[in-house]
Formats: sequence, structure tokens, C-alpha cells
Amino acid sequence: MRMRKTGYAKRLGIAYVLLFFLFVLLFSYVQLQREKEHAKEIYRNQVELVADLVAAYVDDYPADSVQAFVARAEKVDHLVGQVKIRVLDLWGERCYGSTGPHGVLDDYSEEPEVQNARIAGSGSGIRKPFGSDEYHFYFARQYDERFMVWIDTPFRNPGALFTSDNLFAYFLILLFFSLLWVVMSYVGNLKHGMLRICDYLESAEENPSGQEMDFPDPELERVCRKIVGDYAQLRKSKDESKLLQDKLLSHFHYVQEGICIFSAEREKIYANALFVQHVNNILDEPTFDMAKVFTCPEFREMFEFLDAHTPVRPNDTRQLSYTSVLSKNGRNYNTRLLIFNDNSFEVSLNDITRIEQNKALKHEMTSNIAHELKTPVSSVRGYLETLLANGNIDEENRKFFLERAYDQTLRLTELIQDVSFLNKIEEASDLFVKENLKVKAIVDEVGNDLKLDLEKAGIVLENALAPEVEVYGNRTLLYALFRNLVENTLHYAGKDVSIHIEAYDKDENLYHFDYYDTGCGVPENHLSRLFDRFYRVGEGRTRKDGGSGLGLAIVKNAVQFHGGMISARRYKEHGLEFIFSLQRAQGKP
Repeated sequence: MRMRKTGYAKRLGIAYVLLFFLFVLLFSYVQLQREKEHAKEIYRNQVELVADLVAAYVDDYPADSVQAFVARAEKVDHLVGQVKIRVLDLWGERCYGSTGPHGVLDDYSEEPEVQNARIAGSGSGIRKPFGSDEYHFYFARQYDERFMVWIDTPFRNPGALFTSDNLFAYFLILLFFSLLWVVMSYVGNLKHGMLRICDYLESAEENPSGQEMDFPDPELERVCRKIVGDYAQLRKSKDESKLLQDKLLSHFHYVQEGICIFSAEREKIYANALFVQHVNNILDEPTFDMAKVFTCPEFREMFEFLDAHTPVRPNDTRQLSYTSVLSKNGRNYNTRLLIFNDNSFEVSLNDITRIEQNKALKHEMTSNIAHELKTPVSSVRGYLETLLANGNIDEENRKFFLERAYDQTLRLTELIQDVSFLNKIEEASDLFVKENLKVKAIVDEVGNDLKLDLEKAGIVLENALAPEVEVYGNRTLLYALFRNLVENTLHYAGKDVSIHIEAYDKDENLYHFDYYDTGCGVPENHLSRLFDRFYRVGEGRTRKDGGSGLGLAIVKNAVQFHGGMISARRYKEHGLEFIFSLQRAQGKP
């Protein structure tokens, strides 16, 4: 059962009472000791006077008379009250005196005040006599090395607090209750002010825009304003931190990288979906427990690095990180570990399989370009070297070599243009402006531009597109798409063939097109690779008639730019057919 806590006002009151009582006790003890010493001094002065009177009488009168004088003096009501007087010799033995109320002691030599008197001339002390419950004041004084006067009188304690003549105790009691009332009044005001602050803070939390403050004490008002100001700043920082956290989590959610953040105790704080997916591709068994990565052999070196560099030194400002490449199940991952100053850490996984594939593709493309450039460059060089080496060559052969060299330079120019155009489609597609375009007009333009080549090859171009077929795209790319299809037929289909183009269907978003020729066709085992860059069929269709080898790659990228897909298949027994789609014009039914 939870114990109820004592309020600070009650604790403050209890602390005040305890401190005040401690103060009273210490002060009373000191005061009583001072009064006791003062009373001893008074008693000493008084009994010294009595002792001097007795000593004077001893010097002037015979022994019998002294005995009687001492007996009468003991019965006189002195200032110090009842006394017992003894006249002793120098050794402390009694010479004169009566028996007194406590019996007769013939030998006083062992009394402390007597021994002090023998040394210093006088001595005094306070103690309880044997068999008595009250203190007595004892005094002894030596006179001219002839005798001593010893006096015993009851010692009344002047330090009693509650006597009729001691107002000090009553003053302390009055002071205690007065101060207690003052303290509790101020505590009550402080408690009331603190409750006002709590009420205000609760209202400020519900209504952050602010409230009017009315406090009786300027100090409490200042404290409250400071608290409210700090609270507002804290809330603002919290909101900014929450907004930043939401942005960061949103970034982690959509970023193309798997990210997981762990605490210093290696507990998962956050993991995006991509990280979970990558981890499940790497681990042998699917799991949602990200702690399994600590036991995965593929991450062993990473976490050995983590063990070696944690805990982080307080003054270490380095950004500790570890990077490696992990391969599993046919995919490549770039792994990175970041260790933060609070010993928490981040693990990220980036699937670089596509990047590696693109790197390999670019490497292959570079090799292919070098191979494609090698033939025309070698031809140009050979023709020029022949002309330079044979200065007396006849005009007909000179013209032949120059024309061949010129044809090869045209082939080089075409290759360079196609590579540049293809790269522009892939890497800077946002530079191509889109608009609504009539496809039939673009195909007619291609036919007019290639009319002489088509007639020379005996190829008939049948443009069966309806005038209302309109797509949303870029004129340059659409022209390149259809021109490369027609040029592909020109270069590889053979003589006396026909080309047919039509839009055979449409849906809500796309037009579906059919392009085919009746030429020699392509074997089926090559159809899936026709759109690869620089791919050579090797049979039937050769490059003896020219071409850069990038025409169909440009076609594929142009179709994808327009939101469609393209595939190739054999047309009937010998021809080649391309089926593709393009995005319909915007704002058209």
C-alpha cells in the first residue's frame, strides 16, 4: 500500500518546531550555566564575609567565647540562608563548631575546598552531601597560616526555569508560539501561492495562448512567469522536435535505404519497412525481430567493430562508422554502421544490385561502343593511308576510297548521335517537353524523310493510323521511335517488303499500336534481346547496310518515356512485328 506523503507546509512546521526546541535547549543550557556561575560567585562573596567575621572573632576572643559565637552565627538567618561553620586548624581538623544538622566531622582534611585552601588560600565547591538530595555550597579559607574557616550552606539552584521570579522561560514560550504563528502564516501564504501556480499551469497547459496572472506576492508572480515562459519554450521545443521527428521518420519511411536505429542496450528504436525486407532477404528464416541481426553470420564483422568501439569515450568527437558490401541470395547490399555519442547506433542496408547491374551494363556498353567505333575508324584510317601511300593513284580509285571513308564517318556520326540521344532519354528525360500530338502526321513525316531509301529498297509503308489518334508525348522522341522502326526494316528486312502501322485498340489511358514488316524476320531465340544495345542477331539480319546498333534501344526507351511497353514477335512466318502502347492525349474523350 502506497504511503501518503506529508505536505511541505507540515514538514516545514515540524522542522521549525524541532529547530526551535534545539535552540531553546542549547540557549537554556548556556544560560543556566551562566546563572549557576553567577550564583556561585554571589554565594562565595557572602560566605567570605561570614568567614571574615568569624576569623576576626577568633583573633579577639578566647576559645570558649568563639565556640558560643559560632553556634549563634549558625542560627542567624544569613543572606545565604542556613549555614554550618567550622574553625579548623591548618591540617583541616576541627577546632571550634557545633554538631549541626548533618552530624559532626572531626576531620575535614579530605574535603576538596580544604585542600584547595591549603594550597591557594581559599577554595569552594558544590556537591550533594552523603544522604541528602539537595546541593550544598562549601567554602574554606585560610588565615595567616594559623587556622581555617570552613562553611557549608544549602545551594539553591537559580537556573530553574519555572520559578516565580524567572521570566526567561515564559519569554521563550511566548517567543516560540509567536514565531510559530508567523512561520505558519507565511507557509500558508506560500502554500496558497503554490496552489495558484499549479492552477495557472494547468490552465496554461489547456490554453497555451496565455492567461492573466494576479498574484498578491511579486516574487510568486515572477516565479510563475518564469515557469510559464520556460514551459512555453519547452513546449515549442517539444513541438519542433516532434515535427522534426515526424519529418525524419517520414524520410526514413520513403528513402530507398533500409534504416534501423538501436539503443545502447541494442534494443530496436525504429526500423523502416525496407530494412525489415532486406533483413528477411538476408536471414535464413523470415522474422520481425530485428535483434536477430546480432546473431547473423553476415553481420559478424560489423558488430565486432561495434564491440571494439563502445562505449564511446566522453570526449571523443569522431564519427565512428563501418562500411562493407554484403552479398546474399543473388543480391548485393551496401551495409553501414554509425555509432553515436550516447552509444546508440544506426544500421543501414542499401540494395545496390541494380547499381551493380547498371555498372556492368555501362561497362558492357562502353566495350560495345569501343567495338563499334573500331571498325569505321579502322576503315577510315585504311582508306586514308592508301591514298597517302599511293600518290599516283588514278582519280576513279581516289574517289572510291574517299567515298568509303566518308560513309564510315557518317556511320561514326550516327553512332555518336544515337548514344547521346539514348543517354539524354535515360538521364535527362525531364528536358523533353510533352504535348498532344497527332501520330499519323508524325509517321507521314518519317515516310517523306525516308521516301528515297524506301523506294530504293522496294519497301511500301502503309500508314493505317486514323487521323484522330492523338497521344500525349514529345515530338522528337515519337519521330525517333517510328524512324528507328522504319530504318530497322530498311537495314535488315530485305528488299521488296511492306511495312504496316495501325492503332488496333485503346483503353482509358493508352493507345495500342501494331508495327510489322513482311521481311526475313528474326529467329525466336533472339526476340527477347532485340532491344539490348549493340546486340547482333548474327543470322539473316546483318549490319552490312549500316546502323548504329542502338535503334531499337532508343525505341524501347521512347516507349517507356510515354508510359507504355513494347515487345517483339515474329509476324506470320517471316516478318517481324512490334506491339507497343503510348499514353493517350490529355483532355480527350
